[in-house]
Parts: sequence; structure tokens; C-alpha cells
Amino acid sequence: MKTIAGRVADVLARVAEACDRVGRLPDEITILAATKTRAIPEVIEAIQAGVTHIGENYVQELLAKKEQLDSAGYTDISWHAVGHLQRNKARFLVPFCTLIHSVDSLRLAQEIDNRAARAARVQPVLVEVNVSGEASKFGITPVQVGELTREVTQLPHLELQGLMTMPPYGDDPETSRPHFQALRALAEEVAQSGLPPAALRHLSMGMSGDYQVAVEEGATIIRLGTVLFGARGQQ
Repeated sequence: MKTIAGRVADVLARVAEACDRVGRLPDEITILAATKTRAIPEVIEAIQAGVTHIGENYVQELLAKKEQLDSAGYTDISWHAVGHLQRNKARFLVPFCTLIHSVDSLRLAQEIDNRAARAARVQPVLVEVNVSGEASKFGITPVQVGELTREVTQLPHLELQGLMTMPPYGDDPETSRPHFQALRALAEEVAQSGLPPAALRHLSMGMSGDYQVAVEEGATIIRLGTVLFGARGQQ
């Protein structure tokens, strides 16, 4: 049975292949281990294989994993909050979170900004876009992107770094391509409205089933779970 280190090596090779197909460099892509429900030994294996960006859907689980990994000596981790974020949970993340992927309202952005001011730091964030329009998905609509991104860039303790999306689940990765293309087009459109280029440098898109397509369409952060760790409960 393949080890986590072996799976990481496979992902790196496939990312390189996808980059080669579209003239990109693998260094442009951040591999984010989505560790929801994964045990600490699994996460440590991924870290030892070179994955240092860890993402969690739930704040409580993120905090618990951070505490355990800190205690184990793994303190050089970039922590990402990738799930829907309630305003009352923002205070737990701001002191240390590398990137919050799921800003989907001005009220949430203002709360993060307020907490970042108290922590005397600037919090990097992404705006989450519901490109597909699925009722089950969080995120703003594409027509709201211009307004919210402008509002976020005006908050002094936030640093907008780009956009995030989750396409509908499908067995064929090609079904995700139009959604990735739409997010990239939104970023390009907003860039033309006068936002600084750094505010749109990241596109967080692509998961285990479609990350190669995401890389081909401009992803800079891919959020990977099963392809790194295997099916839950086995390695």
C-alpha cells in the first residue's frame, strides 16, 4: 500500500506535468494538505514528506491540531482556514493563521479586520466565490466580487490575496474546468478595475479529483485530502 510520502511524490509529479502542459512552473503552486478528520500521525507523515501548508475546515479542529503539532515540535507550519467561518470564531484564527480562504461577506471581513487590529497584525485573506451558484455552497455570487474585493482592500488590517472557489462534485475532472476558468476570468476582470496585482495573486481552487485541471487553469493553491492520505481509515 502506498505511503503518504509516495502519494506526495505522485502529486508533485502530476503537478509538474500539468504545469508543463500550460507553460507554468511547479514553484507557482502551493500544495495544501486538507487534514479534516485526519489523525496527527498522518499529518506528521505529510509534513515529513515536505508538505508544510495545512488546511482545516473547522476552527476547533484546526486549533487542536496546531496545539498537538506545536507540542511535537512541528512549529514551522503555515495554517490555512478553508471552511466556512462564523464571525465569532475569527478571534481564534487571527493571531497565527497564514491565510483565511473563506471571506464571504463584508461583516465577516470587518470582524477579521477588528481582531487583526487588536492582535497588531495584518491578516491575509481570500474572498470565496460561489461560481457554480449551488445553494449548498457558501461564497458570494460572481456579480458581488468587484464590490467585496474593493471593500476588503480598504480595511487596514486585512490583506486581500485573491479568490477561492469549490466547483460542484463530479467524477470527471473536466466538469470542473469551466468553474476554474470562471474564477480566473473574475480575477482578471477585477484586476482591470484598479486593484493592485498582489490583491489577486492567488486562486485557491482544485481538490483531489480535479487538481491537475485547476493547475492548468491557473490555480496557485490546491487543497488536497484523499489524494495525499488515501481513503479515510486506511493508508
